[in-house]
Amino acid sequence: MRAGAAGSRAARAAAVVVLLAAVALAAGSARPSSARKPLRYPSKCVNDAATHRGRPIFAQLRRLHVRVWSSGISWAKIARRRPKRPRLPSDPAYRWPANLGRMLDQARKDGIEPVLYVNGFPSWSNGDRDSSWAPQNPQDYANFMAAAVRRYPQVRRWIVFSEPSNYVNFRPQGDDGKRAPRLYARLLDASYSAMHAARRNVVVIGGNVHPAGFNDETTTAPDTFLENMVLPDGRRPRLDMFGINPYTERPLNMGLPHLPHRVDFDDLDWLVRQLDRDYPGKRTRLFVDEFGWNTEHSAGGWLYVVSRRKQAASLPLAFRLAARLGRIDTMCWFELYDSPPEKRGNQWWNWTSGLRTFPGVRKPSWAAFARVPSGPSQLQR
Repeated sequence: MRAGAAGSRAARAAAVVVLLAAVALAAGSARPSSARKPLRYPSKCVNDAATHRGRPIFAQLRRLHVRVWSSGISWAKIARRRPKRPRLPSDPAYRWPANLGRMLDQARKDGIEPVLYVNGFPSWSNGDRDSSWAPQNPQDYANFMAAAVRRYPQVRRWIVFSEPSNYVNFRPQGDDGKRAPRLYARLLDASYSAMHAARRNVVVIGGNVHPAGFNDETTTAPDTFLENMVLPDGRRPRLDMFGINPYTERPLNMGLPHLPHRVDFDDLDWLVRQLDRDYPGKRTRLFVDEFGWNTEHSAGGWLYVVSRRKQAASLPLAFRLAARLGRIDTMCWFELYDSPPEKRGNQWWNWTSGLRTFPGVRKPSWAAFARVPSGPSQLQR
């Protein structure tokens, strides 16, 4: 009796297995497209200075399988006098950084694409104010961008200003979040025209907002900035990619709701929907120029702080979520090395988001970053 029951149960179990296998096979035949496609990772990037303690960082970036290196130059420092022929890099008024061309050549030799942003407004352009004040004529900045494009043929992708939504870099802000984005829109559109005239295949990255703001005289919220980034005639300024620095204090989860006055990493799906609305038919891709978490302490009021262990665990998850979104072209980790320790009173001001400490000790995130897929190479002549 027991033997018969056991045999019956075995027969039924075998039949169920066969039936499930048949169902699975039929489902696979009916829906061949249901198989998950491999993730397309963004091009892996590091944003930092070209050297650390006098030594180029590119050999280390190569060991980390980095595709892109991002850094910046200052218009205010290069053009202390008004040039007579501003679109020509040979104008005597320009004082280009002594070793930058060599650094760009070295990056490309190591298989790494260099990307540059341009910040800082010379006093002759903005009514003799400090370098954070926007120029009175946006065309002056655009002319310099054309000269820079001609000066550095090693660079194909250029960021038209980093974080124009923050008064530290770009003023004036205020007017309920309308002033800065409207000024910036004119700057961006003029630059787009001048840069593409200088080099047809240049890629202009615009927007480049930081993750949160107050719509006051200090900062403009990134969602407000995008809403008001329009030209006087109501058109959107031209751009080839949209840049953003989406630091976040929240858990990494793009299913979380968009919160007003911020666009952090969890809002990037929201951001691409807004860009599709504002630039219909373009499917504008994102360039993440800065991302990461401090590990040692907050920096100048920024609270993006986690343990070294948490940084190493969160880093690959962020890149994986970026790959799933499918609209992030390039994703730059902010700092290879922590910046030099600096304490003012009781507050630290140096960033500690690096993969290594300032003296050079590797954090656990070094190995985690090395394992992140490199994404496509975009190095072009």
